[in-house]
Amino acid sequence: MNDPVGPARSLCLIGCGPRGASIVERILANVPALYGDRPLDLHIVDPYPPGAGRTWRTDQPGLLWMNSAAEQVTMYPDESVACAGPPRPGPTTAGWLDAPLHDGAYAARRDQGRYLRHFFETVTRERPASVRLFVHRARAVDLRRTPAGAAPGGRGRQQVILDSGRPPFLADRVVFAQGHTDTLAAPAPAGLTRIGPGPADPAALAAVPPGARVLVRGLGLVFIDCLALLTEGRGGRFVRPAPGGPLRYVPSGREPRLYAGSRRGVPLPPKPAYAPPAAPRAAPGTPAAPAAPRFATVDACRAVLSRPGASFGGEVWPLVVAELGWCHYRALFAGQPARTRMSWPDFDAQYALLHPDADRLAKLAREAVPDPADRLDLDRLAAPLAGRRFAGPDELQHRLRGLLAEELRRRTGPASGVATALVDGLQRAGAVIEELWRSGELSAGQLAEALNRFALGTYLSSGPPPLRAEQLLALAEAGVVTFVGPGMRVAAVPGDGSGAGGGDVPGRGDVPGDGGVQGDGGIQGHRALPGDEAVGGAPRRAVFRATSPALPGTVYEADILLDARLAAPEPGRVTDPLLRALLSRGELVQEGPEDGAAGMLRLSGADLHPVDSTGTVHHDRTIAGPAQFPRPHTNAVYFRQNDAIARGLLADG
Repeated sequence: MNDPVGPARSLCLIGCGPRGASIVERILANVPALYGDRPLDLHIVDPYPPGAGRTWRTDQPGLLWMNSAAEQVTMYPDESVACAGPPRPGPTTAGWLDAPLHDGAYAARRDQGRYLRHFFETVTRERPASVRLFVHRARAVDLRRTPAGAAPGGRGRQQVILDSGRPPFLADRVVFAQGHTDTLAAPAPAGLTRIGPGPADPAALAAVPPGARVLVRGLGLVFIDCLALLTEGRGGRFVRPAPGGPLRYVPSGREPRLYAGSRRGVPLPPKPAYAPPAAPRAAPGTPAAPAAPRFATVDACRAVLSRPGASFGGEVWPLVVAELGWCHYRALFAGQPARTRMSWPDFDAQYALLHPDADRLAKLAREAVPDPADRLDLDRLAAPLAGRRFAGPDELQHRLRGLLAEELRRRTGPASGVATALVDGLQRAGAVIEELWRSGELSAGQLAEALNRFALGTYLSSGPPPLRAEQLLALAEAGVVTFVGPGMRVAAVPGDGSGAGGGDVPGRGDVPGDGGVQGDGGIQGHRALPGDEAVGGAPRRAVFRATSPALPGTVYEADILLDARLAAPEPGRVTDPLLRALLSRGELVQEGPEDGAAGMLRLSGADLHPVDSTGTVHHDRTIAGPAQFPRPHTNAVYFRQNDAIARGLLADG
């Protein structure tokens, strides 16, 4: 352990998944210029292997894949990164693995973990001789200031207390990099089983009996992971009877029956089929795909945010919408000129003039693009089932299978360039908003509104590999997956005391987190499923019930609720013992619902120092939240911010 009164400065990173490992790399890269050969102690605290952390463990099933193309993921800051520290070029995930990838482009998460562990081991092995490295395979449970460091704002030493029973060690500056914060799940009523929320849990899913009816809340990436484990993971097979034909699922007989829904009621659209970068063939006069935003630039967003009373939705979001529209139409004109009736230079010039006026921009789109299906309609993309009512479950299943097939055609067929352009535009605009956030230029309310608006971006750009979406369609056609519908509501219904569920559940009520409120007025038109003990009224045993306003009178029942989603931050329900301890003493503060940012930690701005309950900024602590993997050669804000954090940790004063 480090000498508590020795001359070495002591830095501590709590959590060492990808974000923590990148900060470690930036610290070590900046030591020669900023710290010279003075002694420096660097402590890493994480119960999981450093680099991979919990999410990217190398012992997880190979059926769990990344949803980013491995060629588009790097941990090495190349020469494109505009930061003060030196670059460290290195391979992408695909370049390092040098092996066949799933669906031609995607690595298994455990293989990404191997890449991350190799990255950490490489950069720490090559560290300056003046740096001593301490890796603590433990969990930090508290952080206590020494008497000398108890002055307001810190700047003294802190005791890092671990759950391993080893003596505490001292740190001058601490970085919190634990990643996504787990929250305590609401318990299931007696006689029922609830799994999640959180990442797919192989052990919990393995305990689901074959043939069991399971209500699934969430149709995103966690849902896709759970599907893989509950189908292929149980011996089922996907086959393609004819070359180029549709995929079919051959069940093993060990699968459960899944009834799945969400607020939108539709699964995430797949990532566009990945193709290595190449010069696209474009119509004459059409520029190459943009490398940087045209309308939603950092400077433009800053300018509108500087207006008195500026809101994200009123000032910044219109720039994002203009950006997305321009990306969409540029790709349409480039790849499918026959579907337009105006030259690109004319359209482009008018678009640049009209983009502040949404109505005139819509008129331009109608004039230039005759087929409404070819025009960008974010509302339609965001909620394709909004306001729909269906005559029965079969009609809904048919419609959703059709939507899935349509998305697969749009994102993998000859016209996929338009979807790719939209996804790229969302990622570029998202990077601008992230830069504004991380530089402290968004208030808590503006940030909350930005996150709410960019839920659309998450939906459109964060889907699974195309093959996973095709497998979901096959599972729906095989009857393994039944869609509940949009606006899914889940309620726990008690038994009458004479069945397995008992009568100890106090009353019918919504399961927390369902995003809706279901009344107590009884169930009409209950659709009996095989094995139901009653139709209408209270069942003899406790059950979970799921409904959708798109299917009036249809009810799905199950003994198991699978919350296939990551839990939103929620004040008072944090599981991390260190965060709980600091929150209980007021050294960390979670934003309240009044700012629309409930559960987020209160920070000082661009330097990411926490603000306590008295308003004091703790300058010797830094909160580095989770972030998406950076792309190579994109001047990623991920690297720029990590470099700034590292240089702040090494700075004197």
